[in-house]
Amino acid sequence: MKLRATLFGAMSRSSSAAPVQVPEQLEPLVKRLADLSDEDREIVIRAAKRRRRTKVELRPVPWDVLWQARGVVAIGGDAVEDTNAIYDDV
Repeated sequence: MKLRATLFGAMSRSSSAAPVQVPEQLEPLVKRLADLSDEDREIVIRAAKRRRRTKVELRPVPWDVLWQARGVVAIGGDAVEDTNAIYDDV
């Protein structure tokens, strides 16, 4: 059992000793992550993965489909009137 632990430790040390190219602008982040405990580092990485933005795929829509969608949401209001009300009071 001790031999296995020693081999595993040697393998993990040798793989982590390989040089990794990090862009210069990411160096401060790498230094901060290196200062964290393993547990905290994993928490930060999981949180970052959850916040990763999903890619939005845009596709063309025929004009008649857009025309049918008019009036679905009634936002209302008058932008010019609202702007005048804000800035005329100043």
